[in-house]
Amino acid sequence: MSSRSVRLQIRSEPDAMRPVMEATRRARQIGFGPQEAQAISTAVSELARNILKYASTGEVIIEETQSGRRKGLQITARDRGPGIADVESAMRDHFSSGGTLGLGLPGVKRMMDEFEIDSAPGRGTRVVIRKWLGPHGDLGRSRLREALKRSGEGRTGGQISSGALTSGETKAAAGVDCAFFIRPCRGERVSGDAAVIEQREGFIFAALIDALGHGPSAHRIAVQGAAYLKESWTSDVLATLHGLHDALRGTEGAAAGLCVLEVATSTVRYAGVGNTVIRSFGSREERLYSAAGTLGHQMRTPKEQRLVVTPGDVLMLYSDGIKERFELDDYPQLRYQKSRTIAKTVVERFGKDHDDAGCVVLRIES
Repeated sequence: MSSRSVRLQIRSEPDAMRPVMEATRRARQIGFGPQEAQAISTAVSELARNILKYASTGEVIIEETQSGRRKGLQITARDRGPGIADVESAMRDHFSSGGTLGLGLPGVKRMMDEFEIDSAPGRGTRVVIRKWLGPHGDLGRSRLREALKRSGEGRTGGQISSGALTSGETKAAAGVDCAFFIRPCRGERVSGDAAVIEQREGFIFAALIDALGHGPSAHRIAVQGAAYLKESWTSDVLATLHGLHDALRGTEGAAAGLCVLEVATSTVRYAGVGNTVIRSFGSREERLYSAAGTLGHQMRTPKEQRLVVTPGDVLMLYSDGIKERFELDDYPQLRYQKSRTIAKTVVERFGKDHDDAGCVVLRIES
């Protein structure tokens, strides 16, 4: 397989996220703008989740393609599942059932420049989609918005099949213990919150996204935002935040808090929009707030804020799914517990049942 191609196996929910992130990365790398990258990632997510729902296993192949002077991205999703008995019906709007984003194959087709499907009972399904760079391949905000709007009309309340809780941790550079914990609001199986923790060349990046609403639609927005941040973050939190703002145009929008820890100077840079906050516990307690607004729509001019951390300090980033009024006296154990335990405890103890709740924790170790 060419170095310009990648083949990803789909066997589980985490597997289904890998092609979304890879497609977003490839799209931005070859020159697609935020809107086109969002369209590609949304289409790939639908195809990957279709594999899980209907065939349990399969693969997604992502590759750069060229036709004459045109350059683009081609994605192939294939499985050996039961196949589609009536392809013509499957290509009608509202055919999609619970377990995917509700976009359906017609929505995928509308968002792409080229769409091919080959399926029959007993021999699985193969879908090939292509998106081209250039004016003829430019989806545009209005067309993307219309595609997403149409995909949501007439839905019967299906939900994405995934775990109710999401957590992660990493041993970051220079003794910084990082983790996050997320759970959906009561009655939902997926959360509209998403977290990102990454490190690169002496910097640790952490972010929390809180998409508007709840359930599968909010989850989709949060996943798209997280995929963008994973591949596009820089040490300039303001530039990254503005990039996320552009990437979420055409969606219902989100709140988000972004921070970068420069390990060499122990300096934290923070910028956010909406109901997100970052707090520091330890040698001194500080709280930084986000600008008003909604990413993807309108926002007041965000500002970069800074604080300096010392060994033993705990940084905590959370959204309004966590009760605002809790202090160190309410949870004194966070002085010595690991970040994973802290993130989980904060969500379970101070999270609101009627809202998605997520918490990102960075502990500066001695």
